[in-house]
Amino acid sequence: MFERAGLPLLVGSRRPSRAAGVFAVLSGLALATLAIYPLRHAAPVESLGVVYLPLVVLVSMFWGMRFGVASAVLSAAAFSFFHLPPVGRLALADGRDWTGLAALTVAAITTGLIADLARSHAHEADQRRREADLAADLARILLGAARLQDALPVAAERVAVALGVARATIALDQEPSAAEAAIPLCGEEAGVIGSLHLQDGVPPRELEWARHRLAPQLSSILAAALYREQLSAEVVETAALRRSDEMKTALLRSVSHDLRTPVTAILGAAAALDATAPEPAQVREVRELVTDAATRLSLLIEKLLDLSVLQAGSPARHAGPCSLDEVLHEAIAHTGSAEVFRLSIDPDLPLIHGDAAQLERALANVLENAARYSAGEPVSVRARAVGGRVRVRIVDRGPGVPSSEYERVFLPFYRGPGAPSDHHGSGLGLAIAKGFVEVNGGRIAVESTPGQGTSFVIELPFGEELPALAAAGRGEAP
Repeated sequence: MFERAGLPLLVGSRRPSRAAGVFAVLSGLALATLAIYPLRHAAPVESLGVVYLPLVVLVSMFWGMRFGVASAVLSAAAFSFFHLPPVGRLALADGRDWTGLAALTVAAITTGLIADLARSHAHEADQRRREADLAADLARILLGAARLQDALPVAAERVAVALGVARATIALDQEPSAAEAAIPLCGEEAGVIGSLHLQDGVPPRELEWARHRLAPQLSSILAAALYREQLSAEVVETAALRRSDEMKTALLRSVSHDLRTPVTAILGAAAALDATAPEPAQVREVRELVTDAATRLSLLIEKLLDLSVLQAGSPARHAGPCSLDEVLHEAIAHTGSAEVFRLSIDPDLPLIHGDAAQLERALANVLENAARYSAGEPVSVRARAVGGRVRVRIVDRGPGVPSSEYERVFLPFYRGPGAPSDHHGSGLGLAIAKGFVEVNGGRIAVESTPGQGTSFVIELPFGEELPALAAAGRGEAP
């Protein structure tokens, strides 16, 4: 507050050096003594002692009461020696000379006391301003960081600059070394929450200030930062639980419909069967309905189990060299629509490394998806070696996928636009395919031109890439 009022322009929070004070007293004394000579013609010499008064006041203001009293005594001596009779002698025979000396001394003491008080207030105001600036910086650093641990070194560096030390450390749970001075940081309710470690050899005055003024402020800010981080973690956990509940709700909604449909078909077919006198034609029809519904139900349960294993992040693998030709034929046979696919496999295709069963399920899901959207048109399946990998390209002639949906097609329960009216897919196939392909060190991508068809490109490693990618696949969750 004093700084804003302009007082530091006259009275700084720190006094000038003593050498400057001695120079100011001597030079001011000489100037005042010389200034009296021309004034002797305008006023009685006995009354000109007040010329020394500004010197005494200024010296007292800047260098304190001791310098002020010394300047008053020296002013009286100079005034007596150079101007009061008998001139050239230090004799104060007249009582008025003692009165002038006393007036100068009282003025010095009074001015010195006022200056010391103003200087003390200015120093305290400057100290509080620096403390407030430091607290604001620490609050901005510790409360504004995404992770508290990342902000602690920055805050410690700011503290080191404020204390004028080479190094400082703020630790939450760290014992100080033998070359450090530790100041405990205590929260209001949590007790000791951390410590401020300062390099050994900090001056006692700075150490005392850090212990009694800085530590309480830093403790409050650090406690608030810890509480904020705890709240953020709880918010993230709550959001994760909410998303998990939403996913479970979506899962139940999707699966309940897909499960209910074949079960309803089975129950309806069984109820329609005449138990007393079943006709062969009716039995065949019921058998076909039950078999079809049970097959759909079995496939859905199998996909749900595959998805749960993949999302758990630890699918069991029995990896080894396998023939992509055989895997593709098994996958096509699994779809039950072999006549739709047009297969083209390079004759010199190398062996791939992976779990044949998982790769067969991955390819079967992609092939089923292509057959479903191709509307009876042929689906092209091409396999060849490209740049150290085996690339399988599956191309249908369906409605295509917009580029904005490329990532979403591999999400569970996603059903793309343009699905046929009799579509009974669960929306799990491509998600399972992506999971099994990536677990086996491969990758899958989609390319599409809306209205002209969709291509799914699967790349699997072989050759020199096998050992590293196989090991990565064993520990990698999709």
